[in-house]
Amino acid sequence: MRHSHQVRFTRKTRSALLTALTCSVLSAPLHAQTLTISAWDIYNYPEQSAVINKAIKDFTAANPGIQINRSIHAFEDTRIPLKLALSSGDGPQVAQVNQGGGDMGALVKEKLLVPMDSYATTYHWTTRFPDSILKRNRWSEKQDFGSGHLYGVASLGEMVGLYYNKALLDKAGIPVPKTMAEFEQALAKLKQQGTAGLMLGLLDGNAGQQMLSTLWEDQIDSSDRKALDNLIYDVGGSFKDAKLEKAAQLMQKWNHDGYFFPGFQGIGHDDAATLFQNGQAAFFISGTWYMGQFKANKDIHFAALPAFPGVKKPLMVGGTDLPFSITSTAKTKAQQDAAAKYINYIVSDKVANDWLQAGFLPASSSASATLPKDNPLLSDVYKVWVTVNHNDALGHYLDWATPTMLTTLNQNVQLLMADKITPQQLAENADKDYQKYLSSLKH
Repeated sequence: MRHSHQVRFTRKTRSALLTALTCSVLSAPLHAQTLTISAWDIYNYPEQSAVINKAIKDFTAANPGIQINRSIHAFEDTRIPLKLALSSGDGPQVAQVNQGGGDMGALVKEKLLVPMDSYATTYHWTTRFPDSILKRNRWSEKQDFGSGHLYGVASLGEMVGLYYNKALLDKAGIPVPKTMAEFEQALAKLKQQGTAGLMLGLLDGNAGQQMLSTLWEDQIDSSDRKALDNLIYDVGGSFKDAKLEKAAQLMQKWNHDGYFFPGFQGIGHDDAATLFQNGQAAFFISGTWYMGQFKANKDIHFAALPAFPGVKKPLMVGGTDLPFSITSTAKTKAQQDAAAKYINYIVSDKVANDWLQAGFLPASSSASATLPKDNPLLSDVYKVWVTVNHNDALGHYLDWATPTMLTTLNQNVQLLMADKITPQQLAENADKDYQKYLSSLKH
C-alpha cells in the first residue's frame, strides 16, 4: 500500500523543510566553487615529496575553494604517457613537463598545453625569474624554441661549477683561486706536492662533456651570450668556435701536465664523485646534484669556475628541473586560474625556503632566503645561484642543441683525452652533428 508510507506534512515539518531548503540553496554556490585540480609531479624522493605535500596542505588551507589531487610519477611518465593522457582528455590539469622539442615542443604543437603569459604578468614571474630561465619554456606559434609563449615555470635549479676541498688547499698553502691563472697555478703546485688536482670520471661520458661545456661557457660574458643562445635554441650558428677549441685545448693540456686523478679514463662519474668526497683530489668540476652526497664532508665547498681575463659575468652551465605547466584538460578559465595559482605557490619564496631547509636548490633566487645553518655547502651553492641569475648568466647544457649531441660530445671528449683527435677536430665533429640537425629541421 504505497499511500500508507506517504509523509504527512504538518506546519512544523513544512517549516523545517523550508529552512533546510533555504540552507541548501544558500550553501550550494560554495560547493559549486570548489575546484579539483589534478597535478602530476616527479618528486618521488621522500625529502622532496614532503616539501610538496606541505606546500599542498598550506595552499589548500589558504585557498579552501581549490582541492589538489596530487599523483607522483616517474620521469618517463612525463613523456609518452603524459601525452597519451592529455590526448584522451583524462590527464592532469597541472604537470611537470620535460623541456625540449621532443616533449614540451610536441605538446605545444598539438595544443595540449595552455600559454601562461598572462599569469606570468599577474604573478610577476618575468621579474622573479631571469630571461635565461624562462626562455627554456618558451615556444612560438612556428615551433621556435626559446621564444614566443611561456608554457612552464620550474621550482628547482641546478648548475655545474667548481667543488673544492678547503682542507687539501690549506695543507698545500693554496688560497681558493679567483682567476683562471690562479687556478692553473694551484693545479701546478698540487702536482708538485703529489696531490691530484682535478677529479674526473670519463668512463661513462657526461662528466667530460660537462667539463668541456663549463670551460667554454666560462669564457663567455652574459652580455655576449646571444650566439650561444642561438646555437642551443636552433636558430643557427656554429660549434667551430675559438673558445670551444680553447676549452678542449685546456683539458688536453691539463692531462699532459698530469693534473687529473690517475686512471680517470676508466672511472665512472659517480665513482669519481665518491673519490672526491673521500679527499682524493682538490677540485671537481660537476653539478649541484652531488651536493647532498658531499654535505657529509665539511671540507668541501662550491664556487663558480674562476673567470678568464676580461670576462666579468661568465656564463655558468645549468638549468632547472622540469617546469610545471597548465594542460589542455584545464578547460575552463576557473580551472586554469586555479592551476596557475597553485603553480605560483609551488614556485613561491615560501616554498623556496622549504626546499632550502630540505637541502635542495630552488629555482627562484631571493636574497632574503633563509639558509640552513647545518648545510654550509648548500649556502655556497645558493649564493652562486643568486649571483648567476642576477647576472642573467645561466648558460646551457650543450647536448640540448641536437638529439644526438650528447653522444657526439661524450665520444669526442674521450677521443680528445686519449690524444686521438685535436681540439679543432672536436669542434668540427660537433658542428657536423649540429648542421645536419639544422638541415633536417628545414625538411
